[in-house]
Amino acid sequence: MPLKREMVGMDNTMQRKYNALHATYWMGTLCALGFVAVLLQHKGLTNTEIGVVTGGSSLTTIVLSPVVSGVCAKVKRFSLQQQLIGFFAVESLLFSAIVFLPLPKALLMGLYIAMYALNISTVPLVSTIAMNYIADGKPVNFGLSRGIGSISYALCAIVAGQLVGWFSPAALGFLFLGANILCVVVLWRMPATYSKTEAKADCAASVSLFGLAGRYRLFFGLLLGFGLAFAASACVGTYLINIVTSLGGDASMLGVATFFMAASELPVMAVAPRLMHRFGAKSLLAAAALFYIARNGLVCVAPSLPVLFVGLAFQGLSYGLFTPIMTYYVAENLAKEHQIMGQTMIGVMTSGFGSAIGNTAGGMLQDAYGMETMLRFVLALTLAGALMVVSLRQAGKKQNVPQLAKESN
Repeated sequence: MPLKREMVGMDNTMQRKYNALHATYWMGTLCALGFVAVLLQHKGLTNTEIGVVTGGSSLTTIVLSPVVSGVCAKVKRFSLQQQLIGFFAVESLLFSAIVFLPLPKALLMGLYIAMYALNISTVPLVSTIAMNYIADGKPVNFGLSRGIGSISYALCAIVAGQLVGWFSPAALGFLFLGANILCVVVLWRMPATYSKTEAKADCAASVSLFGLAGRYRLFFGLLLGFGLAFAASACVGTYLINIVTSLGGDASMLGVATFFMAASELPVMAVAPRLMHRFGAKSLLAAAALFYIARNGLVCVAPSLPVLFVGLAFQGLSYGLFTPIMTYYVAENLAKEHQIMGQTMIGVMTSGFGSAIGNTAGGMLQDAYGMETMLRFVLALTLAGALMVVSLRQAGKKQNVPQLAKESN
């Protein structure tokens, strides 16, 4: 009995530390990415130029993220925590230059693309830490931790919105540096975990994204569908300040809107393991795709800020459901040596491929044809992505092809 209590205490400590990692990590991400349009408009960029920056960042992520994951998978000398600390140091330098220095527009855009892409490329490492702990027999509720990260993101959005309204977007730089310092402290205090790629499996572990897509075709198809939904959501997220102002709001209301969006994720993410056990991955992913229609549809037709907030609150049942379920799907259905690259493919297809389409097209459509045209584009992408995911769920029931990822339901 004393030993059992000791194990429970150890598990609770591990969970608290991983919760703290997500809380501080997503706080920094909000400062770096959540107010991208506000910051870049303050620096003199147009909607089209902001689309080039965010779209270029997403395209860079497609190349950079697999490289980062592939290199990190082979590094044995430094733990995943130490590698993340190194990446955070580089991000801090880049973002400080962007916020505090009077840079030429071309250099500003280039630095932001690099910082944005590097930030997104670290997400698979944060997920892999949890998967490693679970593989080592240290139970961690990834969904709960990711949900706490969303609450942190939401609360930070409120604070950042107020500070930007009271002072200027330069406040984002101070918040970002503070969040990164806290995140480094958390990482330093966590039990070190290293890449689980074995030397004899190096060849398999270094499988390319194309090779992974061919090996796990259903996994790739689902991500392609969600990539379209993410393209629509990226359009909404990046230019949310323009939607808010068109409905009579300002930067502080952008913080409130972001709060509704992010805070809705915690309840869903916290119960994700139970939902996974009861309904299975494919059913939950199909549900998430349908809730993307509700989310983006309400945002696009919102006649007022309250309706916009209701639409954004569906973030929990769309993105909040997709994120932990797809992460667990990779951990349970992809070979161990492919899991870091599998987590990377999630980011590449959503934050990379999807966001590149949504951000670039969204800025151009706004400047050329107006907000209404961009919102119609958002609806079309959402419907196409949801239809693809739902149709793949139905197709998966009728076939049992060895190359497809095993289903968890």
